[in-house]
Amino acid sequence: MAVVQRAVILPVIILCFTMNISDAVNSTSPSPTTADLTTTAGTTGSGTQVATTSPDPPEMHSMRDFYAILETYDRRIRPNDQGPGVHVLMQMYVESIASISEISMDYVITFYFRMWWNDPRFRFTPTQPNQTAQLHVAARSLVWTPDIYFLNEKDAGYRASSAFTSLLWVWPNGDVLSSQKKTLKNSCPMDFRMYPFDAQFCKIQLGPYGMTTDDLIIEWKEPAVETNPGIELPEYVIDGWTWKGCGGNYSIGEFGCNQATFKLVRSVGYYITQTYVPSALIVALSWLTFWISPLQAPARVALGITTVLTSTTLTSATRSSIPRFSYIRAIDIWMLVCTIYVFTALVEFAAAHHFSRRKQESAMSAQMYKNKDAFAVNGVLKVHPFNKENGEVVADNNKDNEKNAENDEDFDEDVAQAMAESDERGQMIAAKIDLVSKIFFPATFILFNIIYWAVYMGSYEGKV
Repeated sequence: MAVVQRAVILPVIILCFTMNISDAVNSTSPSPTTADLTTTAGTTGSGTQVATTSPDPPEMHSMRDFYAILETYDRRIRPNDQGPGVHVLMQMYVESIASISEISMDYVITFYFRMWWNDPRFRFTPTQPNQTAQLHVAARSLVWTPDIYFLNEKDAGYRASSAFTSLLWVWPNGDVLSSQKKTLKNSCPMDFRMYPFDAQFCKIQLGPYGMTTDDLIIEWKEPAVETNPGIELPEYVIDGWTWKGCGGNYSIGEFGCNQATFKLVRSVGYYITQTYVPSALIVALSWLTFWISPLQAPARVALGITTVLTSTTLTSATRSSIPRFSYIRAIDIWMLVCTIYVFTALVEFAAAHHFSRRKQESAMSAQMYKNKDAFAVNGVLKVHPFNKENGEVVADNNKDNEKNAENDEDFDEDVAQAMAESDERGQMIAAKIDLVSKIFFPATFILFNIIYWAVYMGSYEGKV
């Protein structure tokens, strides 16, 4: 009996000892922390869902704590990898615009380019109010940034005067601000049909080079463009900015694009004082020939040729500052009309001078006709009988000589009367030509000015 009791009691004692040891071991093991939980939800054997949480962002007491994040950061992977595309906001602050060239159709612009996006890998717990992480410029190469380039850039050879021309700020929620100072030479196609009353529209186009809209979405942040109020251009006035998206589909995918356009209105005051007024004065100077007698040929010819050459030189000067185009510009119409007026004034002198010279031409013709008996029909000089002894011409017939003398007297009277009538008619025609020109030229030129300035100044958007 005693043996049976021992056989039953001994296993019970061993079982109790084993249970006590197991409880002791469980009581000494640590409890799971938030860091030991997975980031995905699981279910128990009974089917009850167990909620899990992500790790708490690290606290940032100094920049050393933030740079510790970069030790495990991979800049080759975009934020939200395998998730929705990164949303990037853009803004520009234009510092200066210079070197606007009509010949090469480009301009140089200096601006601060800003971008905002969110990178969850940079989240941290602030230890101070309004705490941000401001990265050194050398750390910029360790951070993922959008691959933005400028589509209409012509020259990227401009370098900043200092290497410290960029910043990178990070907020506790992972928002990132990137700002860089850039100086670019961009192309600007121009239309000179209204020159010099024209307005040019120059664009800045930018977008990602290797990331489609599935990975990167870019938009303007209002206001998209801010400008330095001290910007002044010698020939243009900046008349506002506009911005929009310009994305499109290509054979390899859809790419985003942002476009900012600024309007340049040309100042016409320079051209009025340097081109329009001088050319108008040259035209008026050519009219002075109408008050000079047509018989004063040297004076009128010198004045007419001088005005024609001056007008041609001024026309060539206006063409040298812009490219050669096949279409006609507004200033070409003006210079062409001025050249026509100057040339026509010279032609008018030729006509007036022709009629005023009729008297001299008639006198020469009469003198030749009076001495026509000295010439044969074929231009052979007639030889009269000649007395070798006394050197006198012997007339064959005295009666014929008397008859010729009477005919010469009658002919002289007719020629004198014809010359007087011809001289009077020529002078009257020349005077009428000059009189009509004195009225016609100024009146039509004034009419042309009224039409010209009404048409082009009506569409001009700037100030004189």
